[in-house]
Amino acid sequence: MSIALATIVVSLSQAVPAFAEGWIVSKVRQPANYTTDSKTWHRVLDGMEIPTGAWISTGPRGRVLLSHDEDMVTVQPGTMTAIFAKDSAGKKFEIAQQVGEIVVDFEKRAGRNLKIQTPFLAAVVKGTRFNVQVDRKGATLGVSRGVVGVTDPQRGQSVDVRAGQSVAVSPGTPGSLSVLGPGPKAPVVSAPVTTPAVPSIDARTNPNNRADGAGNTPGNRNGIGNGNGNGNGNGNGNGNGNGNGNGNGNGNGNGNGNGNGNGNGNGNGNGNGNGNGNGNGR
Repeated sequence: MSIALATIVVSLSQAVPAFAEGWIVSKVRQPANYTTDSKTWHRVLDGMEIPTGAWISTGPRGRVLLSHDEDMVTVQPGTMTAIFAKDSAGKKFEIAQQVGEIVVDFEKRAGRNLKIQTPFLAAVVKGTRFNVQVDRKGATLGVSRGVVGVTDPQRGQSVDVRAGQSVAVSPGTPGSLSVLGPGPKAPVVSAPVTTPAVPSIDARTNPNNRADGAGNTPGNRNGIGNGNGNGNGNGNGNGNGNGNGNGNGNGNGNGNGNGNGNGNGNGNGNGNGNGNGNGNGR
């Protein structure tokens, strides 16, 4: 887990009661893993309880359905997310989502509250069904039922999104928040400008299949073969026309042997990749 991700765990976990109940895994499709200490990853299993504040990572085909009483959260493939309990009564939760997609069904009851934190938008939910998609460039929230208040913390703007509508937030897009979909649109209002609670995913963070001993093959490991390396070895063979060229990459060894009437020149190019040695004897 990256340093940035570990920081999220610390900052959002500070208000979590130690005795708060976690969410139950109702259904899982591998690969899916979770961590509670930002270091060791474990396989997500059917029927297990995910501790509050644990980060869940799903692979390209992984999916996890979490339930808590009548509430449900579906973690779609390629997602990194965590659910934090904000009280011991199971009425207030906060979901941090760094990348990927979640689908949330949160029952509306008195005193209940759900907040969503992403690198690009924040949302406050009282009871609804909605989905959130996050990638490196921005976040999109769509509402199927109820109303969700969406805030762009970097622009300092907020708007209510109703059923059938959606809103997209991207730092590179000029202008104000814009709600898409049928029906009347709520006005965009001012909100405090703040730093997002969840940093955007960067090249050092690989959320998919990061599991120690979980039996899942990491999706992206660093193993890059460069087809073209520059390594030129030039050698001169005297008499017999033997040339040896040594290159540390993918190189070409060119050997020119100047002999006494011998027309066969042998050249060897040695590299860590593929090397061709051409020798010409004159």
